[in-house]
Amino acid sequence: MKLNELVKSQDWTMFGIIASIYLVWRIGVVGNWSKECWILLLICLLGVRKDQVDVDWKRFFLFGIPLLGVFYYFYGSGNGFWWKIANWMFENNRHPWHWDEYMNAIPLNTGGWARWIATPSLDKAMVWIYNYGFVLSLWICIVRSFWTRSIKKMLSYALSGHMLQFPLILPFYNLILLHEVWYVNKQPDLLNRVFADQNSLLVAVMNCFPSMHTSISFAMLLLALREKDRIFKTMMVTYCAAIIFSTLYLQIHWLIDVFAGMLFAYGTVKLSDFLIRLGSTRVLPARFKKYYGNGLQTTSNEVSI
Repeated sequence: MKLNELVKSQDWTMFGIIASIYLVWRIGVVGNWSKECWILLLICLLGVRKDQVDVDWKRFFLFGIPLLGVFYYFYGSGNGFWWKIANWMFENNRHPWHWDEYMNAIPLNTGGWARWIATPSLDKAMVWIYNYGFVLSLWICIVRSFWTRSIKKMLSYALSGHMLQFPLILPFYNLILLHEVWYVNKQPDLLNRVFADQNSLLVAVMNCFPSMHTSISFAMLLLALREKDRIFKTMMVTYCAAIIFSTLYLQIHWLIDVFAGMLFAYGTVKLSDFLIRLGSTRVLPARFKKYYGNGLQTTSNEVSI
């Protein structure tokens, strides 16, 4: 009895908020976020209440914190896993199609026209946008969806991002060998990357079609447009569009890569919607719906989602 009274007397909501803030901080530390990354995240959180689900914090934390922890775990180990796959594809050389010459022969496909306003300051800004864009666009959306108290949104952003895109894009990268624009045209690497050897360079500059920087950011853009808060939508549309532009400005991806990445992102978002709808209606246990739904003051349709 004393133990039950002690447990009930604790402010578990406050403990959950502290744990959540710590977990978000750890995500930023692992990603080596700059102060600009944190500022961008805070701006995107300004209108979070407009998109919050009316569910009790304690009920949400019971599922939301472990889910965010799972995403954080895979984020920490995912980069090494990705490079293992890239090295495996390079060593096995299973690329029946080589597209460098074809892509370079298409007018305007190099994206050189994107540099007609090139300046040192813009170069620096684009490098920052490109380097962080692959994961920051996704994490901003996941963290914000966490504070909206929506498990469904967290899953939607995660599935539409790396969780589905990584396995679905590998066949393209295994079949098509396409190097980055600057490498094919023997230009300087505007990202100023340092490679240990020639093999490391070749691994880094292949896997261009479709552009995954584009597909991740465009998927986040499409999902962000579903939210109510104008600040968040404006920031994400601007930021994600800048990521896509940076791939052309920095002579990384070909214009066709970008278009293919956008189509790939659209298909991934639709697949994610289907999987979540299927899971919520046929897979999700009724007991979970009942427990989680008891904390909602919404329509039955929202509860089922």
